[in-house]
Amino acid sequence: MGAGCLGPRVEVTPMIPDESRQQSQVFGEVAEIYHLYRPGYPDGLFAWILATCEPLVNELIVDIGCGTGKAAGPFLKRGYEVLGLEPDPEMACIARREFDEFGLFSVDEYTFEDWPQIDRKVGLLIAGQSWHWTDPENRFERAASILKPDGWLCVFWNRPDYGTQEFDDAVDLIYAELVPEFENKSLSVRLPGSKAAITADTPTEEINMCGLFEPVEEYQFGWEVEITAHEHIQNLRTQSDHRMLEPGLRNELFIQIEAAINSYGGSYKQTFITHAYAAKLSV
Repeated sequence: MGAGCLGPRVEVTPMIPDESRQQSQVFGEVAEIYHLYRPGYPDGLFAWILATCEPLVNELIVDIGCGTGKAAGPFLKRGYEVLGLEPDPEMACIARREFDEFGLFSVDEYTFEDWPQIDRKVGLLIAGQSWHWTDPENRFERAASILKPDGWLCVFWNRPDYGTQEFDDAVDLIYAELVPEFENKSLSVRLPGSKAAITADTPTEEINMCGLFEPVEEYQFGWEVEITAHEHIQNLRTQSDHRMLEPGLRNELFIQIEAAINSYGGSYKQTFITHAYAAKLSV
């Protein structure tokens, strides 16, 4: 069991050049921070998935890019068996630590593409905040090969509502000065939230275009949370775009952003929209 399984740890700068790191696999550098500070999902999401996909309790659920288990946990608590796919050993270690007590959870340390497929067919494939990291060239075909004939694929994300905050102008100036390259990104990188589709405008269009699934069912739910300046920075520590920055620059960016938020009261209310897309395999 790795040291990351023992409890919270301070951020450790990797001893390899930034250009040698894969952006999709930098989360393990701050696995405990990710586990403690990344938002979970509203309970209504899992009620919707179960009502829509209707997996049987004896069917296997596979969680693609399970991370520290934020999506797996609610299924385990409802009595489902979950197999997580997580290539980062630190993230996988925390997931095992958190859910070993259920006796229904296991982790294979593989990417979705590299996983040696098991003989057992899968009733439900889920991907929470991770589907955009899979290979767009073959991910739907891969999913179809793993699912049983009437199995379901369900992908979902927490997306921040980028409404205005009092400190926005001050933080804009900090980003413009220290990391002007962030200005050209298609989505804000200031809070956890990801590009949901790669080869189409929306996940629904993307799933429909592959021709392997029945029409997509959609879910959307808004919820609000109070975020302190400290929590904001801890979230940024888990953002892959920020992790790819040179460590000294990243730390200076965080110091200035935290000071700016503190100058406007030290906390704010943030709305997240949880989006989910579920589709049944065509037979």
